[in-house]
Amino acid sequence: MDKISLKNAFIVFFSLIIFCFCPNCIKQAKAEELNNNEIKINARAAYLIDAHTGTEIISKNALDKLPIASMTKLATLSVIFDKLNSGVISLTDTVSVSQNAADTEGSSAFLDAGSKYTVESLIKTIVVVSANDSCVAMAEHIFGSEELFVKQMNNLVSKLNLHNTHFSDCTGLSSENNYSCAKDMATIYQSICNNETYKKFSKIWMEDFVHPGGRITGLVNTNKLIKTYDGCDSGKTGHTNAAKYCLTASASRGGTTLISVIIGAEDSKSRFDQTKDMFNYGFANFITEQIVNTQVPITTIDISGAQQKNVELYADREYFAFKQKGSDSTYKTHIIIGENNKAPIKSGDSLGTLLVLDHNNVVLDEINLVSQQDIDPITFGQILDYIFKQW
Repeated sequence: MDKISLKNAFIVFFSLIIFCFCPNCIKQAKAEELNNNEIKINARAAYLIDAHTGTEIISKNALDKLPIASMTKLATLSVIFDKLNSGVISLTDTVSVSQNAADTEGSSAFLDAGSKYTVESLIKTIVVVSANDSCVAMAEHIFGSEELFVKQMNNLVSKLNLHNTHFSDCTGLSSENNYSCAKDMATIYQSICNNETYKKFSKIWMEDFVHPGGRITGLVNTNKLIKTYDGCDSGKTGHTNAAKYCLTASASRGGTTLISVIIGAEDSKSRFDQTKDMFNYGFANFITEQIVNTQVPITTIDISGAQQKNVELYADREYFAFKQKGSDSTYKTHIIIGENNKAPIKSGDSLGTLLVLDHNNVVLDEINLVSQQDIDPITFGQILDYIFKQW
């Protein structure tokens, strides 16, 4: 064997050793095997995460900037819900539909120009049938024009710290300068998926929509998984020639909720099939465990100088652990009570800290422990009364 061949043989030998003992190499190989054999993701981009922790499970071209068609409406709904939460608009407000809104092309609720619809009814048509005319009507109602509304959508992009997303309209009809990526779409979806109005309408499969004049339009949810996949509770489809077929959706089983994004599938059926495959893989292999619950008191402490001595403390936010099924990962908590906890105390005041630790006692998170009630100081009269009772 000549020197060059011998050198090459050593390179190959040591490369194999490094590959076999490098966890990252093994992980990458498994991911590629998963995509190619187990799930067969043919869409341009795909993304699957645990909703509670944001843990990434599957990722394919998740940061690629791509046209997203009507999935744009997730951002549209996020802006609308923000204005509802801040009291700028209410669900019972009436919206006068302009001719411009009524003439909007694409998927539609077939709104009557000049007629008045409630904000709630227009939101329903956006969620269920991806109504472009309702999007434009809401944009004009809130900000006077679609252009100003879109500025708020891009403000949302900045607020969520997204770097691969930009909007040029509120419907997704345009593919020019209107794009996002699979990872950003999952984040935008998370901004609305717990909204009560969204959750109520996203589960509708079929419903009659009654216009002010009495005319009826049948609504059929564009997300077929609502009917065909156990646990799917919401989602947003999209389709244009440029974007191909897209879907952002979520599904819950037990205490685990997964969020899936598909961008650029070749046909409508494959976007649903690939989403189901990702959900199936996630539910089959992983589980979410709630470690800290905000609804259950963590501990009880004494407050000095208070009318009420014993006060229950609650975690001010939840903590979830996402792990592979069969994993021996364990978690525990440790309570640290603050010093000099004296009345008065306001609801929400932090009186201690809850540490979340793994099995190696590594601190994973620090969560404030708060009172959920006001604690008033004891009065001078109450002190005297207490003294007299002790005699």
